[in-house]
Amino acid sequence: MEILKSCDSCKARKRVYLANSPNSQRRKAQCHFSRRKIPQRRNVNTILTSPPSPAVESPSISQVDENPRRPLPELYVDRLLAQARTAGALGNEKPFAVKGIGLVIGNASLTFFSDNRLLYLSSRLRNDRVKELVQRISSVIVTRLQHHESVVPTGSLGGAKGNQKDVFTFTDRAEANAQIKLYFERVHPFYPFLDQKEFEDMAFSSNFPGRLGQNKAMYALYHAVVALGCQAGDGGRFEPGKGRAWQYLTRAFAIFPDLLALPDSLDVLQAMTAMTIYSLNISCLAIEHFILSEASRRAQNLGRANLVGKARTGYHRAFWVLYTIEKITNFHFGRNSIFVDHDIVIPVPSAPDAVIGELDWFLVTARYARLLSKAMASLFSIAGTDDPKSYYLAIIRECEIELEQWRMSIPVGIRPGQPYQSHGIQGTLLRLAALRIHLLYNSFKLSLSRATLHLAANTSNIVSQASQAESTRAMMETSRSVLELTAFIDVEPNTPLWIMAGIPVVALFILFDLVVTNPKHAGTSTNLALLDMAGGHFSRIEYASGGSLPGSLIGEFAHIAREYVNTVKNEDSSNPSLDKQSLALLKSPPATFSPLNRTGPQPPCEKRLTTAIGSPPSPEMTHVPDNLVFDNDINMPLDDALLFPINDRYFEMDDETPMGTDIMDLFNSAMPGIDPFFNQMMGRDH
Repeated sequence: MEILKSCDSCKARKRVYLANSPNSQRRKAQCHFSRRKIPQRRNVNTILTSPPSPAVESPSISQVDENPRRPLPELYVDRLLAQARTAGALGNEKPFAVKGIGLVIGNASLTFFSDNRLLYLSSRLRNDRVKELVQRISSVIVTRLQHHESVVPTGSLGGAKGNQKDVFTFTDRAEANAQIKLYFERVHPFYPFLDQKEFEDMAFSSNFPGRLGQNKAMYALYHAVVALGCQAGDGGRFEPGKGRAWQYLTRAFAIFPDLLALPDSLDVLQAMTAMTIYSLNISCLAIEHFILSEASRRAQNLGRANLVGKARTGYHRAFWVLYTIEKITNFHFGRNSIFVDHDIVIPVPSAPDAVIGELDWFLVTARYARLLSKAMASLFSIAGTDDPKSYYLAIIRECEIELEQWRMSIPVGIRPGQPYQSHGIQGTLLRLAALRIHLLYNSFKLSLSRATLHLAANTSNIVSQASQAESTRAMMETSRSVLELTAFIDVEPNTPLWIMAGIPVVALFILFDLVVTNPKHAGTSTNLALLDMAGGHFSRIEYASGGSLPGSLIGEFAHIAREYVNTVKNEDSSNPSLDKQSLALLKSPPATFSPLNRTGPQPPCEKRLTTAIGSPPSPEMTHVPDNLVFDNDINMPLDDALLFPINDRYFEMDDETPMGTDIMDLFNSAMPGIDPFFNQMMGRDH
């Protein structure tokens, strides 16, 4: 250890040390030299006390740490770039991924009927009823999505845009003021991005019409709010271009292209937020993605502005409202998010007007949106790890834990995971909020259960049999819960699409697949009753829309399932030898089943399994997915075994030219007389 150069006496007197100096001799002081004290900082002791030896070479990185932690996460794209133009290039090899990023649209979507899926259902049902129904639905979709350029009805976007002088004529103030009050009563508690007092003082002031004609952003915001209030009353319609609310909306949308040219500001952001909220319903499905994407982009850009006071609070509110809408909507539609979460530093503001009873709706939904964002970024994406399948399983478990923590943060009276008791919930707003929370919880739970079963069906020795059984039962019970909730859903034009149709239609198809695959299961009768209930819900949509939304077509899946079960029951299925054969097949180890994504003839055991579970198709029609995931103990009767088809072949489609029909397109329609500007922009996404 190093010795100090000055003695302790000279150092204390702050003098320069001189050996045998006159001062030291006069004081008769002896010189004492202390050792240097080493500062207690990280790694300093090792550096100072262990100088490197020139004869020893520095160790390599691999010698220091065989498994160093990477400071930056590795993505699959990093491997593509690192191995490009090398002998070990990945080429056209597809990485493994958990399919079905959302419930409604995307790869492996339950609402998408590919040719392979139709072939499987035909083999199970021993008829082409589903194929014929899907063809009818496809014809209806094509008719609804046809755009007639020559027709520009009154109140269309194109008509409003064509006459700029009429755009800025002020509407009936008395009617508009009533719609504004209705907006703050019924819509604002769920999307609290405005200051109610500030907006009403401005809108009800005597000089407001003059100010409105000078501010395009304020003009769009005002009429979008009036349109939302009118839609929440009795002025909304399911079809675009119809209803009093649409007439207000066209005034806001007519100058939307002008808003795109304006710089980022709070007024522009609030106007786009109001239009985004309106676009969540069925009538604006065709332009929802474009408006939501632009509003989200503005919300992130405005974070760099130096806002203060009420403007700062208003921005924080608009940001988190858009964040929540964007995450929930894009998750259910299987789209990538616009928001970059690791750049978010915006605090969550207080929103007393969004506290409904004991429920802080604003905070609860924002936390749920962040949970979906985590799943989209880690679970429903390509992993860059060496063992992606184990990684995905760990992520699924973590998401399940966080979903349960979110559930427990909700007040007991409206907490999801327990029966929805509408009669015990006080207030219309709280009942509506509780219903949406139950649907949100069940939708994400369905996604995690499907992810687990997909992982089990496409891997080996990753997901235990107990976990598979639990996920299969969870899918059935959760789907039942969703269909039970359809009796409480308001079939109104202002109800968001994913509440009224998106989540219920997915639950319907899950139970439909379970019934078709397990016609003799003990719970089939209950599942059929709930399928009929769901069919009634979609028939309500058709009735409420005046026939413009043919929801009864979806209800026909319930009729097909019931007829199939009745046919199986009428057959001689009580043969003991058949039950023994079924149990013997189920007891077979997984290795006896064919591997996934295999071409060539199907093995005989696959055909026997198809016959065992209650559908003896002819040999030439047999083509079923591999590795059906089943539930419950192997030794129990076949009537209690639960299987679910969820592997790649069941949902397989061509990535470049996907052939098939998406049932959710039944709720889409062309925007009448829409400005060509929108058509050009939307053509990239639709």
